[in-house]
Amino acid sequence: MSSIQLGGLQTERRNSNSKDIDQVSTTQLCRIINNEDASVAAAVEKCIPTIAAAIDALAVRGRLGGRVIYVGAGTSGRFDGCSC
Repeated sequence: MSSIQLGGLQTERRNSNSKDIDQVSTTQLCRIINNEDASVAAAVEKCIPTIAAAIDALAVRGRLGGRVIYVGAGTSGRFDGCSC
């Protein structure tokens, strides 16, 4: 099995837009996070063909009795939403 090099991924680099996030007001912190969150949809849009191909491949394997083990990291799965 070959190893996968992740060092070049954007997710593994510092985000220059939030480099001083610990030194700004709470309101500005929220704006920084919101602005970064707003960029997600455009990034996903570019990857839709790859995502769809992965789903199709996994569906075939699932129908044949295979399993999908989904592993993730980060905070997105911990938030149930906001009732502001």
